[in-house]
Amino acid sequence: MHTSESSDITRIILIAITLAAIWIPHIVRAQSCTSDYECTRGLALGGNARCVGDTLIRTTTRCVAGRCQTRETSRRRCATGSGQGRCVGEYYQRTESRCDGLNGTCATRTIRDRCKRGCSCSKNILIVYTGACSPAIGCHRAVKKCPGGCSCDPEPQCRE
Repeated sequence: MHTSESSDITRIILIAITLAAIWIPHIVRAQSCTSDYECTRGLALGGNARCVGDTLIRTTTRCVAGRCQTRETSRRRCATGSGQGRCVGEYYQRTESRCDGLNGTCATRTIRDRCKRGCSCSKNILIVYTGACSPAIGCHRAVKKCPGGCSCDPEPQCRE
């Protein structure tokens, strides 16, 4: 090996050691801790939550042997099971749930549709509402495409 190559390698090694001496204390300091509070600054009290799809994942971060360690504490699927609702009088009622990572919960809401008789004609689509309800599909309706147009008066019909 030539003297210039050897001095270049020595210079590179010295630069690497110098950079390591500068950066390693910063990296270690960012990961080290003396209390749980140091690990949870800026997080919700008692842990953190995030959503992966419709699954709520809760974690907690603790100071263990001078290092902040995060571990998963719970996992909960927020989506409603069957998607079916129920008929209550003339209403179809269903509950929907979705993941809310900001609040660390599965947010739930109830949706009510009134199953009334009626007719709608818009953009050549005729929709007839029967007023019937079933838990599997909700409010019954018939939908028909009418290329020549449609009308609801005096009765629901497609025009030729």
